[in-house]
Parts: sequence; C-alpha cells; structure tokens
Amino acid sequence: MARKTLAIAGIAASVATGLAVAQPAPGGANLVGGFTQLFISPCGEPYRGRPGEPYPVALWFKQADLNHDGVIDKAEFRADHAGFFDALDSDGNGVLDGTEIGFYEHKVVPDVFGREEPRLGALSPAGRDGAQLILAQINGQPHGDLSGIPSGAGAQGPISGLNSQRRQHEVMEGAAAYTLLREAEPLMAADTDLDGRITKEEFLAAADRRFARLDKRGDGKLTLDELPRTVAQVELEDRARRAKR
Repeated sequence: MARKTLAIAGIAASVATGLAVAQPAPGGANLVGGFTQLFISPCGEPYRGRPGEPYPVALWFKQADLNHDGVIDKAEFRADHAGFFDALDSDGNGVLDGTEIGFYEHKVVPDVFGREEPRLGALSPAGRDGAQLILAQINGQPHGDLSGIPSGAGAQGPISGLNSQRRQHEVMEGAAAYTLLREAEPLMAADTDLDGRITKEEFLAAADRRFARLDKRGDGKLTLDELPRTVAQVELEDRARRAKR
C-alpha cells in the first residue's frame, strides 16, 4: 500500500508541476526533475539519481530485498513485480489495459517514452518491426552482451548524450539502455499473447523468466554484484573516468 501511495503521489506531483521530457542539458543528457541517472528495474519501475550519487540500481535492490539479507530470492523478485503491477492497476481488475499502460509510459517514465504515443509499432522509426524485438525478449533471446550493444532505431532519454562515435553502434530503443535485460518496454514485454493487455499472471510469468535469466549462478538468488550493468550505467562510468583524465 505504501508503494502504491508513493507512486500515485509522485505521479500526481509530476502532473501538477507540468513535469515532462526536459530539453537536453549542455552535456547532452535529458534532465527530468534534476535527475541525471535512470535505472528501470526488471518490473519496469524507474529509479533516479542525481549527479555524484551511486547508480540507482542500488535503490531498487534495497527495496526488492524485503528481508534485508543482501540477496533477492525468487519470491522477493516476484513480490517486487506484483507490487508494481498493483500500483499501476488503478481499477484493481488484475489487468493492465491500454489506458494504464499509456499512463505508465507517459507519466511514470516520461523521460524514456516522452509524450508521443510510444506503443508497439511506434517505439522508434523501426515501426512495427518493434514487435520482433518484444517477441525476442519474451522468448529470452539476448539483444547483445555486456560488452556490445545492438544497433537499433531511435533512443530516447538521458542516454541520448552518448558521444557520436559510440552512438553509431549503441543506439537502443525505448527503455533498453536503462534495464538489466535490454527490454525496450518492460510492461509490454510481458504481453505474451500480444493482445495489448497484461494480466497479473502474465506479469508474474515474466518475473520468473527474468529471474532465470539474471540468476547466472543458478543458486536461486541474486546479489547486487552479479547483476549486469545497464548501458546507461556503463556510459556514466566511462564519462566519470574521462572527466578524471
């Protein structure tokens, strides 16, 4: 309940203050509410950080680790998904429909998807070829390893500040640069029957698939140090190293 209250309060504050996709800052990053770091958790929940703060994957890990034992087990991982689903399920019917998904894309993570309609087929100039990306995600197919990033069509959000040489090889769609599993739209990636609606059962099934992909050691638990770094995190670390030279 606390999570849902906080989510609604934060979204209401965003709307009240006219929060939207900000203009690019001098460094090339898009700033929303003064935050320059973005992490999107496996269930799609955004976590933000300011300059100089640790990358916000640590904030998500702390929230998902319900018993604070330093690991996230499968039950905790599923609970994290269930909690965010319930926060988005405004009518409590156990299904996220187009209105609720659009609310997520336009209001919860506006710095990634923006105000324009970003649904399947409009995530980028790739058009409905984006369906192939989502289907591949559903089937657990990789979209590039940790050392390389696949070509795509049109990235949005803070990662748009990548230097031009790297951008030629590292342009990604939607939320992919901020997620652990390179998912362009974490909610729609759970829509296995592609009907534009996401049931809670589908969302929890997606949680199970995601946990299996992240549990590289196969020991039924995740530790912060074994998680892959997001593309955005790698870029931020590279920038910090260059700034020290």
